Amino acid sequence: MMFDVIRHSLLFAMDTASKKASAEGRSVLAVASTPVPHADLLSIFARYSRQDDVSLWLGLAGRSILGVGSALECLGQNSRRFSTVSAEWHAAIDGAVVVGGIAPFALGGFRFDPACKISPMWKNFKDGALSIPRLAVLHLEDGGCHVVAADYVPPHADLVGRFERMVSLWKNRDSIAGSAPLAQPVLLESEKEKLRWHTLVHAALRDISQGKARKIVAARMLRVKADVPFTVPAIVQRLKVDNPKAALFAFGRKGAYFIGATPEVLLAANAGVFRTMALAGSAPRSEDPVQDAAFGQGLLASEKERQEHDFVVQAVSQALRSRCRCIAMDASPSLHKLKSVQHLVTHFEGEIMHPCNILDIIEHLHPTPAVGGVPCNSALEFLRAHEGFDRGWYAGPVGWLDALGNGEFMVSLRSGII
Repeated sequence: MMFDVIRHSLLFAMDTASKKASAEGRSVLAVASTPVPHADLLSIFARYSRQDDVSLWLGLAGRSILGVGSALECLGQNSRRFSTVSAEWHAAIDGAVVVGGIAPFALGGFRFDPACKISPMWKNFKDGALSIPRLAVLHLEDGGCHVVAADYVPPHADLVGRFERMVSLWKNRDSIAGSAPLAQPVLLESEKEKLRWHTLVHAALRDISQGKARKIVAARMLRVKADVPFTVPAIVQRLKVDNPKAALFAFGRKGAYFIGATPEVLLAANAGVFRTMALAGSAPRSEDPVQDAAFGQGLLASEKERQEHDFVVQAVSQALRSRCRCIAMDASPSLHKLKSVQHLVTHFEGEIMHPCNILDIIEHLHPTPAVGGVPCNSALEFLRAHEGFDRGWYAGPVGWLDALGNGEFMVSLRSGII
């Protein structure tokens, strides 16, 4: 079993953390890692996700993570969710005992709008939650693969008991085999729900025509059921095949899974250098190259689509200006071609100014006009009053960060909750 290779390093890290915790009177994070041969994260996800809550991240920045269980969750509530999670994260990594070459890391997400009443469907997905996995397999940007284990060790801990509970996470999981039948989904959408959607769109157009907002991005929820349980690993595999230009995510929380494949980078950071994008304005694709090019040129030439795109460009620029330096951006938008749709995209990059961190910047980037509207507050007030459902983590930031200030967060579009 692949996690067995971490036993001795983990015990050493836990023992050191326990002594430090007892001396300082506070819990101390212990992290141990070791390099292993390249592992197929989707196969491991298929094994573990049936019995444990597993988080899977296949990013665009070159790092992929599979995490099992949680050594520690950094949680935040309401409009201060980003700053609270950031404070808890920095408190957790302060003085952490690290054995091996991998810095502590966490992954998770944030609610689109914590001012909305949380629905039962999203009850396990907090306003802000970044989890340090108890066990993880990590693919690095350089192609290396590592097994990582973590524990948040309290003073005077029963190390034997804690270690045995961790071992139980990976015991006998490798023997799980077989596959469930594929679910045949049936869309549940009543005429009443269709009418509600049409009414919402007309209400948004009315507010825009009356000058209450310049742009409102409305969403709707579609419910799907099947006669057999949905097979999450099969859905994740299909998303990966169909979306090569997207970051793929699956966050398991107490038996529910939020999964998706999103192309929209909110913020990625590496060694103090950030990159982000404005992605707004859409046109269809065509299998006919001539028609496809015509769609693209029409998108580039559309005054309406360019204005919509510029809303996002200006919002991103403003959010970055006071927290970053040496900001460079594309002189004009280009086409970002995906499987079934193409968008206008403007890329940004630059340096993060000390003492800002990735969560500080995300707090001011979210929500961009691509998922909320313009002005932001007016659009959010409209959505709270008219949209009629809790978006939860949909259209919110999801991703990962580490103790070195690196990270990758995407806007969680093209997604569903199971």
